[in-house]
Amino acid sequence: MTSGPPGDQDREPRSAAWRARAGRLKRLLLDQRSLFLIVGMLNTLFSTLLFICLVLLFGPGVPSVVSLGIAWLASLMTGFFAHRMLVFRVSGNMLVDLLRYASVNYLSLLINAGALFLLSDMLGLPPIPVQIAIVAIVVVFTYVGHKHFSFRRKA
Repeated sequence: MTSGPPGDQDREPRSAAWRARAGRLKRLLLDQRSLFLIVGMLNTLFSTLLFICLVLLFGPGVPSVVSLGIAWLASLMTGFFAHRMLVFRVSGNMLVDLLRYASVNYLSLLINAGALFLLSDMLGLPPIPVQIAIVAIVVVFTYVGHKHFSFRRKA
């Protein structure tokens, strides 16, 4: 009989391959760039799903930019706290960080809203697939802005 926890003797030892995969996953999840992309993707998914729900809820009588604005405000706050606490793990003046984060996101919103208005409201393309395509472009802009401006610290 072994001296481990009950039932432990029935478990097979973890293989070296399993430990190697777990190690790679741990390194990936601890890498700031990976975390930035994961948090950004989850926040983008949240914002996009909220946008879709709002477009469907409001119907065609409400411009799609209204749904975009509401989704943007909600994702601004969730994204800020997730990036600040989980990705960059910065301390210091939260208000300065929030203002910088909001300014990058606001510029992204203007780009997004302009493209959405032009493509959906003016040209008549369906707003949901148009928004998904726009997000793919805007995410590159926000990545660069947050990395080099929002959470930048003096070296």
